[in-house]
Amino acid sequence: MSLSEPVFFSRLKKADRVLIAGAGGGFDVYAGLPLAVALSAQGKRVRLANLSFANLDALDLADWVGQDVAGVHAGSASYADYFPERALADWLGHHPDLGLAPVVYAFPKVGVQPLRAAYRDGRASSTARSRPPCAASSVTLSSPAARREASCSSTR
Repeated sequence: MSLSEPVFFSRLKKADRVLIAGAGGGFDVYAGLPLAVALSAQGKRVRLANLSFANLDALDLADWVGQDVAGVHAGSASYADYFPERALADWLGHHPDLGLAPVVYAFPKVGVQPLRAAYRDGRASSTARSRPPCAASSVTLSSPAARREASCSSTR
């Protein structure tokens, strides 16, 4: 640690992967962009995430990368225009020079314990895909939200 290097960067020196997440919903994750760009320039694999206030029910099952974690990209479906995570993913796609993946991980408003588990799971800092949240392969309902809710109802 020195005056020329903030303590935060000193502590992240050995980190290979960093998750920068907004927790207030909306556009909070945007405040982390300068930090994400700086860490990416240091060779860190940086991922962006946000506690989302957007309606995530329209997302395709393929967008759900883990329990209560969705990988939002520029083409992600939505029922409304308000979707800060999609807007940021779209912007990142137009700025590949920043070294950030054009995906923003979104956590739905599910409560403290499920959200804590989603953060601890670590899938938002990985590119590995997994089954959609709570989705059972035998569930055949019309919308992704209905399929997720039907298969999750017994676990929440």
